[in-house]
Amino acid sequence: MLSRAATSLTLLGRQLERADYVARVLDVHVDLSLDRSDDQGTGFWTAVMLLAGWKAIDVDRREQAIELLVGGAAGPSVQQAVAAARSAAQSVRPSLPSELYEQLNTLHWRVQEAGWERDLHGFLMTVELGIYLLDGLVEDTMFRDEAREFVRLGKFLERMDNVVALIVRKAAELRDEPEAYLEWTAVLKCAFAFETYRLRFSTPVAAEPVARYLLFDPALPRSAAFCADEALLSVRRIDGERVRSAPARVLARLSGLFRDPSAAAGGLDALERVSGEYRDLSVQLAGALRAAYFQPGKVSATVPGDPTSRAPQQ
Repeated sequence: MLSRAATSLTLLGRQLERADYVARVLDVHVDLSLDRSDDQGTGFWTAVMLLAGWKAIDVDRREQAIELLVGGAAGPSVQQAVAAARSAAQSVRPSLPSELYEQLNTLHWRVQEAGWERDLHGFLMTVELGIYLLDGLVEDTMFRDEAREFVRLGKFLERMDNVVALIVRKAAELRDEPEAYLEWTAVLKCAFAFETYRLRFSTPVAAEPVARYLLFDPALPRSAAFCADEALLSVRRIDGERVRSAPARVLARLSGLFRDPSAAAGGLDALERVSGEYRDLSVQLAGALRAAYFQPGKVSATVPGDPTSRAPQQ
């Protein structure tokens, strides 16, 4: 596959997942704000913006935060992410089923329409359900080839980044309030995991069990462990059975990080170590992905005659 096509397909998966995450974070925290003080200077909405991926921003007003998270251009927003996903899809249009592209195009124009302020919850639910429909179309209409695996790779890498950032930020924000039930319930809802948590565990909603669940449970589709495993599976399918690439090696280490029993049992005390190792491995993974798939050199760096080598395509 051409490197530019691989890049666009991965961006498609990433941007759709980002739009879903931002919409979910905004929807959950709008509800949470009803149970908190939202006076100017509380820092609540600044924390929400940081949680959604914005950098160095100071927002004290609810309306300003909502407007930026829906349509802002200086950081992750719903409209920006859906537009970026559509742009990526346009560049690989022949690789996508018609139904998938048409649904994405419909979603793009729907989120650009004015009047979302009148029913913010309905607007955000439309975005989330539209993305879940696209996710189903990827799974059920795309051929099981490299194109599908690059979309899934982008999706699970973005989801893994989001859930780790969610836990790390909330743990730091609530360091002096480890039993903040409403806040940690909101964390579970941001990861679509509140109902499954209550079904599986009898423990109260609190910092340590929530962090352990969202980071280390391999059966939860939105946990970091599950995402690392699925991203590794996609990379192995892209590489083929006889190739062990640099991205696969780094992802195997990431998967091992979230399956480490000592880290899972360490609670919040181990969170700093886990997040530090995750940052280091994420940097290595980004470089490995660029070199292997997205910006490969014109000359293969593998040993001539190696039967497992594949010359990268530009």
